[in-house]
Amino acid sequence: MEFTKRNHSNPCFWTAYWNLEYYNYKVHKTPIELLARQQEVFSLNVKSDKIISTPVNNVHYDKNLGVAEITPESAKKFCKNYFPDKYEKLSKYYEEHPETLYMDFEDILNGIEKTPAYQTLISVIEKERLETAEEKANLSCFIAIQNIRSHAILKSMIEIEKEIGVEKFEYFWILKNILSNPNSLLKLVIPIACSQWLIYRTLKHTFPLPDSPILVRNGSIMIAISPRILIEINANIPKPEDFWLEKDYISKSKMNEYRKRCISNTFKEIIFNDKAILEEWKKTSEFKKRMKLISNTKSYNKLVTEEENRQIWKINAFGNIY
Repeated sequence: MEFTKRNHSNPCFWTAYWNLEYYNYKVHKTPIELLARQQEVFSLNVKSDKIISTPVNNVHYDKNLGVAEITPESAKKFCKNYFPDKYEKLSKYYEEHPETLYMDFEDILNGIEKTPAYQTLISVIEKERLETAEEKANLSCFIAIQNIRSHAILKSMIEIEKEIGVEKFEYFWILKNILSNPNSLLKLVIPIACSQWLIYRTLKHTFPLPDSPILVRNGSIMIAISPRILIEINANIPKPEDFWLEKDYISKSKMNEYRKRCISNTFKEIIFNDKAILEEWKKTSEFKKRMKLISNTKSYNKLVTEEENRQIWKINAFGNIY
């Protein structure tokens, strides 16, 4: 069996929309066929301080992140902690079959991407608007799940769990159970769906996308679900699930806010269709500060707890938004 070597935190079928030709192909149903993974975007890398043109298959991924080793010793320890009544049977099994096994978390991610949460994401992108309360609920699921699987959160949580003696496969098992448990998902989704939503729509590609796209700060969530749709959620203002506000423009001050939050939540790269815009972002004081921070910090655990970045933890696996 061959394991997935590249685990994309932002799936290629989503990031491909940041290519203008692909966006028009999907939104306007042009009579050509384009493959998502092959679509070229410009990538601003926070470590190298360079902008390159690259297929979306080469951005927003980690090598071998989703493969977890399960040794006989770790499996028996896991069984003893969670399923003690089956420990003796498992121990006898390993006496005859002392092989190391492997878990591929990519299969779980692929399953998640077939749910209504991600199907609705694509539908709203291609319609260029949100139309129903059901769509809002499904997008809330997408936001909650995408935060958990984001580059920064997934890497830092694996690091933290390792420090306290939790095996990688055990963390994936816990995460799978959270994502497959309706009550756990409700705790994540309801605070998002039942808050004030403000949707900014533009006529052209406007919003670059970072590797960790759920931008949380002081009870506010921002996410560019497409290069032309930015959603801002105020968790401090409760609203019904069927309520949201729309603006067919974005002010300069709000765009500046998005830029600053986007850069401060970037751990690898920011993608966009327009190289000139990324060149402008590259020259900002926020990007220079971010580049210095990333280059001087090797630990994701330490990085996400820096003063300006600790906000990304504010949506967690127990559904809390602060």
